[in-house]
Amino acid sequence: MRLEKFINMVQARVQDVAGADACVQVQEVRKNNNVLLHGMSILRKGQNVSPTIYLDSFYEMMEEGMDVEHIVKRILEVYVKGLPKGNVDMEFFKDFDSVKDRVVFRLVNREKNRELLREVPHVEFFDLAICFCYSYENPEIGEGMILIHDTHVEMWKTCHRELMRLAEHNTPRLMPGWLCSMDSALKGVLDEEALDQLRQMQKETGKYMYVLSNDRRCHGAAAILYPGMLERAARQMGGSFYILPSSIHEVILLRDESPDGGDRLHEMIEDININQLREEEVLSDYAYRYDAVTGKVEEIL
Repeated sequence: MRLEKFINMVQARVQDVAGADACVQVQEVRKNNNVLLHGMSILRKGQNVSPTIYLDSFYEMMEEGMDVEHIVKRILEVYVKGLPKGNVDMEFFKDFDSVKDRVVFRLVNREKNRELLREVPHVEFFDLAICFCYSYENPEIGEGMILIHDTHVEMWKTCHRELMRLAEHNTPRLMPGWLCSMDSALKGVLDEEALDQLRQMQKETGKYMYVLSNDRRCHGAAAILYPGMLERAARQMGGSFYILPSSIHEVILLRDESPDGGDRLHEMIEDININQLREEEVLSDYAYRYDAVTGKVEEIL
């Protein structure tokens, strides 16, 4: 069954179950790296907020053998679980003073997001782009991010420079950096024998690996932008290091004084991107290097 037919079928069935007082809609949602997903919303009379339920993963379940009625049941369970207890007043979002303390940044691939970047304020960073979001915490709808668009900047009468200034202060405060040795990060994932082999390999080669993210492990690659974070990592690691963008959620820091070996690193990152990540999680195919002497990040070409 084609995806379009599946979506129409599920939408019609959910509408039947939800009843006439509900409006069931499906829209294409452009996610990171220009990945298009299909989000369903179920909005009842008197409601102004509804969780978005992405149908693409349910389509995969159908292809693996799950029947449509069971899928509809699962969708409605997700809807009920994510439904706010009441309406959410979003009027505050029009007032810049009400949102500026929760403006944060995230890193995305510039080329893969070129369509999106035409609509959002951003700052170029090598082959990446720094975008801005409003990080919300609401007792009704929980935690999440609202991507800031050019229309918001116009409404607030601000600019990307002001957003960057705010985000440099807010992001480390709201999402503190998390720096951990690779063997510690993999505890519970690898058995003790494999961890010992990793420690021995690092000791023999002198190439120690660390993982850098934020305490949420979500869009944590942006931690490389935190003021003083890479300097702190250099002190902890004992010198200069490569930055391997393993995903939008974290980077791997590889202790190495030599600026050579870029091709090998690029191949390794590309392999991870192709074989281990979903398309929307990919950050970059290229490595960078932090020079502990100059305190600067440089591209490895």
